[in-house]
Amino acid sequence: MRPKYIGILTAAIVGVLAGALGHATWDRMRPAPAPAVVTARVPVTVASFDRAGGNPALQRASAKTEAGTNFTYEYVPPKSEALQPIYQAASEGNFLQKLHEIKAIDGLFMLPASIKFVTAECKSPDAFYAPATNEVVLCYETIQVLTKQAEAMKAAGTLEEEFPHQYVLANLRFILLHETGHALIRLLDLPTTGREEDAVDQLAVMLMQKFASVDESPRQVTENLRMAAHWFLQRAQGQYNLDAYADEHALGEQRYFNLQCLIYGRDPGKYLYIVTDGDLPAGRAERCPEEAQRVDHAWLRLLLPHVAPKFQMTEEKALRFFDQRERERRKNVESPYVR
Repeated sequence: MRPKYIGILTAAIVGVLAGALGHATWDRMRPAPAPAVVTARVPVTVASFDRAGGNPALQRASAKTEAGTNFTYEYVPPKSEALQPIYQAASEGNFLQKLHEIKAIDGLFMLPASIKFVTAECKSPDAFYAPATNEVVLCYETIQVLTKQAEAMKAAGTLEEEFPHQYVLANLRFILLHETGHALIRLLDLPTTGREEDAVDQLAVMLMQKFASVDESPRQVTENLRMAAHWFLQRAQGQYNLDAYADEHALGEQRYFNLQCLIYGRDPGKYLYIVTDGDLPAGRAERCPEEAQRVDHAWLRLLLPHVAPKFQMTEEKALRFFDQRERERRKNVESPYVR
């Protein structure tokens, strides 16, 4: 890996602080897992997503109630010398633990077993959920490909100096949340009536919109999602065989437009440029506000019963909390000083 790629990757990871071949290879290379710690599932009906701030007396009272199942993390040293800089940057910076959306939901749910987040060498670009070990695995090769792709895009256009950092980080956030969605569906036995890959794409969008740092403006959150959508176009082939049509994933072009629809549908007035710039056909855009609302409502209905008793809240209050976070983002961005 050339030095400039190492620099981009390191910036992406440090910035958080301020396929089948890969899966099979990792299964062969991974150390024997420790026995899973099973947490009894406590039935709850509603939940709170606000785990910081608030009334001190209420905080002391809530400390007596049960918290959720915490995640675990591991950075597996690669055998390839070319991947060593990626491993060092990820492990030394505690990259996984510092991703804001992952941090926000760590300990939020009552899971029958902990989810383990792993970075590892896989011999090919990949990211996946391994049900047998409850592991969400991010391959170093994926980070490598994203870094090279971002640098090539910057060299080919008039993008800003920090673009490669932003592009890599935005895509890693989406990829990990997508795979976390698979883990939650399995561990919580959540129903899906359509294609699971589409469902976890939708969840990743919702988590980035709801749980992004309040230091990110709404527009920054949106641009991060649009960069993640661009990754689908980069992987699109244009012409497909029967295997592609039969795959559990939608085609790259379809996933791209689905994400654009969810972004636009959340605030059509603010994101009208997505349609006028040609990134979303007008015919699809007409139905996106209702589609985005249904997606948010469906995932809240699915997840709220599994949130730890410590964070209980009604769905109505949860929505008000998210609205408050959105207002706080706008306020922080507009403020002349750092809050």
